[in-house]
Amino acid sequence: MSAIGRLLGRSPFHSLQIHMDSVTKCVLGMEHVLDSAMSGGDVDISEMALEVSDLEHQTDIIKDDIRQKLVRHLFMSVNRQRVLDILSIQDRIADAAEDVCVVLTFKNLKLVPQLAEDFATFRDKNLQAFKTVKLIVEELNDLVESGFGGAEAEKVNNLVRQVAKFEHEADVVQRALIKKLFAAEDSISYGDFYLWTRLVRQLGQLANLSENLANTIRSTLDL
Repeated sequence: MSAIGRLLGRSPFHSLQIHMDSVTKCVLGMEHVLDSAMSGGDVDISEMALEVSDLEHQTDIIKDDIRQKLVRHLFMSVNRQRVLDILSIQDRIADAAEDVCVVLTFKNLKLVPQLAEDFATFRDKNLQAFKTVKLIVEELNDLVESGFGGAEAEKVNNLVRQVAKFEHEADVVQRALIKKLFAAEDSISYGDFYLWTRLVRQLGQLANLSENLANTIRSTLDL
């Protein structure tokens, strides 16, 4: 590598992709915990939730390593602070996945029949938002090679719009879920009511943070 190349350093996007791979393991682990908890059986999910916590810890280690390496780079192809912003949002997604699992370990939460259909839709919309923003992160290297323009930039812009669509749809379903939860409050315990509201709020962070991440990437690259 030339002296200028060493000064500029490598693109930080590969590191962000490695971190996102770790975040994805947390989200997929959360999905497994969530499905097990909602299966209707008497399932002990504590060990599965602990595995997600371990994955989240590994994600933190990767994040800290990336931060240290960024400090050592004098110049980068994009603003260092914006890279750190992207990294921070990705890390918050892993935190949100862990938080969902923690809520589900407080007690064996029974699926309220009136909520079943809407909750399944809500779960899917949040996961779709995350999986779409993951595609955006995977496209970053190709975007650099295209000079942040052309068909590749339009592809990423379309993905950003898809994330926004899934986040909006998740919000709509979330409002319907909360209304149905209040309508059923007389038939469920106070503890279950509290945990359901907390579960919905924590799971909803997945779509919110995914949209935030997508918009931050787009504004960072000025697409």
